Parts: sequence; structure tokens; C-alpha cells
Amino acid sequence: MPILAIHRAHNASAAVYYKGEIISVVEFERFVNVKNASFDSFEPIYGIQYILEQVYNYLKSEYGFTHYEKVILSECNEIKEYYKTIPADEYITDSFSHHTAHANGSLYQSPFEKALIISFDGGSPEGYFNIYIGEKGKDLERIKSFSYDLGSCYHIIGALCEEVKNYHVLTAAGKVLGLQSYGKVIEGWKQPLKEFFRYHTPYYHLLNEKIQKLSDSIGINFSKTNKLSGETSYNFARTAQEMFEEVVYDCITDSIKEYNLPIILTGGCALNIVLNTKVKERYDREVFVAPNSTDCGLAVGLLCKYLKPTQTVDITYKGITILDKNTLMGYIEKRRGTEANIDTIVNDLINNKILGVVQGNAEHGPRALGNRSIICSPLSPDMKDILNLKVKHREWYRPFAPIVRLEDVSEYFEWEGESRWMNFCPKVRPEYIDKIPAVVHVDGTARVQTITREQNSFMYDLITEFKKKTGIGVLVNTSFNVDGKPILSTYKDAFKVFDETQLDRLYLDGYYFTK
Repeated sequence: MPILAIHRAHNASAAVYYKGEIISVVEFERFVNVKNASFDSFEPIYGIQYILEQVYNYLKSEYGFTHYEKVILSECNEIKEYYKTIPADEYITDSFSHHTAHANGSLYQSPFEKALIISFDGGSPEGYFNIYIGEKGKDLERIKSFSYDLGSCYHIIGALCEEVKNYHVLTAAGKVLGLQSYGKVIEGWKQPLKEFFRYHTPYYHLLNEKIQKLSDSIGINFSKTNKLSGETSYNFARTAQEMFEEVVYDCITDSIKEYNLPIILTGGCALNIVLNTKVKERYDREVFVAPNSTDCGLAVGLLCKYLKPTQTVDITYKGITILDKNTLMGYIEKRRGTEANIDTIVNDLINNKILGVVQGNAEHGPRALGNRSIICSPLSPDMKDILNLKVKHREWYRPFAPIVRLEDVSEYFEWEGESRWMNFCPKVRPEYIDKIPAVVHVDGTARVQTITREQNSFMYDLITEFKKKTGIGVLVNTSFNVDGKPILSTYKDAFKVFDETQLDRLYLDGYYFTK
């Protein structure tokens, strides 16, 4: 029988193990259309009973599962009645399964048999920052632990910057990461910010006093209501990023020197692609970052912790299918959809049309990787602003990722090998900075995604044909969502974006729609 694991806090998810592999991951946000949705803790969703029924019915419909051997619950010490709406022989609770789930999930997705695993985020029952030795088939060995709440401190930086709009504790950090590239490090601000990051008690304890102390030390009057803006804001974010990196180096350098092992970075802080790239360069080691290093991957990690799979886990496209897939034929009739033709699509991209892509199962994790993506040409210098302002409806400074064939990555970027999940930001080669401006960040980097035909044949063929016609084998790839919503899960939402923004084309599971 299948085994189900449920992560219940923010970025709630359920993952299913069956016949030796993890076959499906359900992220609750995709059902309720609320980004980073929680189950029954941390801003819980309203329909707790309803969502479990939906998850159960979805898995029953897709796979025929009606009963489970085990249901494993993360960070939980009691089995509440609503969990039993999913029939199982056994219910298991694991109160201390946060960082160990991060670490196990990333280890079993990695190509390494043994690795040094660094798990750090905004805190849990297992602390904030842990370092493990992980070996497949064995229990983790924790070798160090630090009480630095780096994830929470980093997102607080966003609360103090005017440019970070619609501030939320779970979305601010990514915005700060984009903003900091516009600034410069201010020497006099470094030590106060480093002390801020090294504060030992949780960020929410005496938070206003901490912010006031930081304001006084820097010599600028700011608070959550009196925010920094313009160049001051950029420099503040940039200096904070630098000090975030320094604290991480202080924590991990001795362990990296002691153990001659490849490195795995995991936890919410592993979304900091600037740090990820620098760790790889600084320590000259193989570095792996999974596609689901945030809390959305904890259900997968819980399964890996308990079951220790014998095969490398690949959950890239193990997310949910489109929830209203039975409506496609109706849309084809009503909206005059035609069978898709690669040549037609590429010609539209060359003419700066913006394409929404929905195909197969969704990606598991925060990045769209070609199955729930918005795609366009990187050649226009105006494309970034058009996407941010007229399609995605987000801040002007946030960059977009390039998608490139694996065999071509070093032609355009200072990078060798895979970067399959947008977890690193190498430099764009100087000769291409002006040729692919839509994917070049202000600091000359790009959050690269590599792809092979085996991984995603449609996207690979699209890039191949685009290169034949333009000489450039790169496309812009961003997630198919707008206005702070999760990556979409219905054709209905795809058409809503199509009708209400400057999205020009839709590719829906082999069919093509134009305005």
C-alpha cells in the first residue's frame, strides 16, 4: 500500500511513496490558491477538513489510492481527528522533523552518497542552523548547531525597505535578494548588521528594540513605518546580504575544511542563489541545492527520513496535474484553439509575443521549470519591464531567469554543468550581456536553468528552433502566476491571466491559443 507524509505548517504539502518511489507531491497552496498556504498552524487555511478531503480525493482520482499503510505527520505530537479522514493502518507523529526532513530530502535528491549538509532557515523545533553528515541508508549525524535565525532576520530587512511592496514574512526575502544587487556595501553599516544577524533569540523577541538599535548604530532613522528608500534602501539591502553571507561562512568554514565532502545547502535560506553561487566558488566543492529546499519539500523529506529510498529521488515534475483538465475541449471550441506547431510558436516569440505554458504535471517547488511557465524572447531590452509591470504585476527591480539547453550553458554563462532548478546565478558572458538583456540582472548575473530533451522535450525543442532562427539558444522563463498568487493549477486561471494581462499566447497541453 502507499505511504503518505503530510507537512502541516506554512508551505503545507503531502507526498506519496509507492512501490519504491515518490510518485506525487500535493502542495496545498495549489488547491486553495493562497501562496505558501499553511494547514493547521502559522496562518492556517480556513477549510482544514475540506483540504484533506480534496487531497484524498485527488490522489484517489489520479492513482486509485483509497487506503494507506502509514500516514506520517511532521512537527506534530498528536493525531487530531481530521487526519483520520485519510484512512490508514497507522498514523505516525514526528515532533522533531524539520531540519532533519530538509536534510534527508535534499540528500536523497542529490547525486551524492555522502555529503556535508547545511540546513538553515527561520527556525523550527530543531533550531535554526544545523550542520549534518549525511550518508544514504543511514541516520544523519548532526555535528554542529547555531542559534542564528538568519532566515527571519533577512526577511525583516524587507520590512524596512520602501521598495519591498506587499510585505509578508514568507515573500520578502526573495524581493530583498533582487533589490540588493542595485546597492553597494557601506563599511560603517557592516558590523551593526552582522550583529543583527547574529542575535541569538528569535527575531520576534524585542523586535522593535532590535530595529531601533540597528537604526541608532547605522546613524539613520528608520523603522517599519519610516522606511528607507532609493539608494539608501539599495545600499542597506546590499550590506545586509554581505553580512548574511559572512555569518554563514563563519558557521560553515571549519566543517568544510574538516570534512572532504560535497556540500548540500537546504532550508529556506538555500533560496539565496547569490550565497549558493559564492559557496561553490569559495570552497571549490560540488554544491547541490534541491528544487524544493523550502518548507514545501518537508513532506518529501519526511518520507526520505523514514524510508531511505534506494534510488535517487527526482520530484521535479511530480506536482499536481491541472485540476480542471476535463474543460480543455470546451476551451478549444470556445476560444478557437489549434494544435500547437513549434515553428509558429517560435515565430511568435521572435516577434516578442509572451507565451503562457501549461503541460503535464506541475513542478514541485517554488520555481516553474517549463510546465507552468511564462516564456518569451530574451532579445528585447524592454521585455523585463513589460513582464514585471504588465503581466506579473510585481516590483520593477526583480529579475527573470534564462532557460538554456544543458549543452549550451557555458556558451552564454560562466558556468559548467547542470543548473537544473534555478538555484545559482553565474555571470553572463560579456559578449552576450547586450544580446540577451531581458535575463541579465543589474549585477551581470542570471539565475540559470539548464534543460535536456529527456527532462522536458517541448521546452528543449522550442529553444532548439529559436536558436536556429535567431542564433541565440536562450529564452526567458518565469512562473505562470501573477499578483502574488501561487503557480496556477487550472486552465481557468490560465485564461484569466491571458484575458487580463498583456500575455499574448497560450500553450495548453498541445493546443495553442491566440488573442
